[in-house]
Amino acid sequence: MAMFSGIPSLMMMFSCGEHECLYGPPSDVISGVVLEREYQPIPRVLVQDENGDSLTSTDDNGFYELLNVENCKELTFSKDGYQSKDTTLCPACDGSVYMKRIAEE
Repeated sequence: MAMFSGIPSLMMMFSCGEHECLYGPPSDVISGVVLEREYQPIPRVLVQDENGDSLTSTDDNGFYELLNVENCKELTFSKDGYQSKDTTLCPACDGSVYMKRIAEE
């Protein structure tokens, strides 16, 4: 059991691929921000699951949220002008995703 400010805590950190996850009370939400490498949010990024079903898109601040998620999901983030990003995310993980612009010729 971890201690936080002298108070026992059931929360522990673990790694979920490239993401840090907080293991503690059950969560059914996957959420985060989609950013460029310069840490600028990317609005209107499409978020799809492994079946290609559209789940949501990011808002004007690059934020997205998936509710009622029972298990880890293989997700694809895509937007014109950017390289698509495939990643596995789990509830309670840091769902931040970084995308690269496709170089203009």
